[in-house]
Amino acid sequence: MSEVGVLVVGVGRAGMVHARNFAAGVPGAHLVGVSDPNEEARQRAADELGCVAFADFETAVLDERVDAVVIASPTFTHASLAIRALEARKSVLSEKPLASSLEEAAAIAAAVNNSGAVFMIGFMRRFDLGFRRAAQLIEAGDIGEPLLVRSTTRGPGLPPSWAWDVERSGGLVAEVNSHDLDTVRWMTGQEYLTVTAVGRAAKRPDLAEQHPGFVDTLVVQCELDGGALAHIDGACPATYAYDARVEVYGSEGVVFAGSPVEGPLLVRKGQAHRDPVPGWAHLFAAAYRNEDAHFAAACRGEAVPIPGITDGIRALEAAVAINRSLREGRTVVVKELR
Repeated sequence: MSEVGVLVVGVGRAGMVHARNFAAGVPGAHLVGVSDPNEEARQRAADELGCVAFADFETAVLDERVDAVVIASPTFTHASLAIRALEARKSVLSEKPLASSLEEAAAIAAAVNNSGAVFMIGFMRRFDLGFRRAAQLIEAGDIGEPLLVRSTTRGPGLPPSWAWDVERSGGLVAEVNSHDLDTVRWMTGQEYLTVTAVGRAAKRPDLAEQHPGFVDTLVVQCELDGGALAHIDGACPATYAYDARVEVYGSEGVVFAGSPVEGPLLVRKGQAHRDPVPGWAHLFAAAYRNEDAHFAAACRGEAVPIPGITDGIRALEAAVAINRSLREGRTVVVKELR
């Protein structure tokens, strides 16, 4: 394959990040078109990007110009779209979370195995230079054996309204903290044994009344199969900034990555000031470009498609276990879900 023709499905915030990357120039790939059921949004995106606006996904996925599909539509559509694309022998990069349920995830995995096409899950922190450097230091043994991980994601605003329904989206756990669930596995090389979660609708109790199980503030304690412990917290809306951080404490040291502030430090009249990170698309702009380039290389057979289907399933397993812990008020053994 000389150059990968890409279709982006869903032209919301994440979809447009990917679409703009491929339209601007990802090595070895180009944007063929976008697909979205919203006609106005679809056409606006196509006009901006100079690509085809596909009204129908079935037509788009069978187009001979399309080699790969980026799925950035709502979570409850991920499984059907990914399976259809894989059946058409198109490679897939799916935004997180993998699916709305473990049953859907298993169906995607079966389609991946049957198709032989490339599949990647969109955990873009693996392509951020700071997070990646932290992982490299851990792998090199610079902090010794990982013993404790603290991973945080707090978003300045709420996710889209469909994500408030835990049954359709997995709620805050899946829509926001999926990245933390993957980061803990990635940086420790260990799997989840148990999770114990506590959550509140601290800022938006009105949404909890409309959507049972909704929380906007979350704390999770985890036991991992290599002996490490993990603490994950999440919050939306956290109006102060977009805040994505990880700390890995080991037997010989500690490593930190991420910050809620950026840019130069201003000190004036006894006060210090740095700018807050405004949002995930800004903070991880380079990571998304690196992720899209890696996906294109994997489609051309030049790179291993990591993170892959197993990474998506393991993160989703942990998210489902956390939601069960929230619902039932108990520690959940993750392997109960398999």
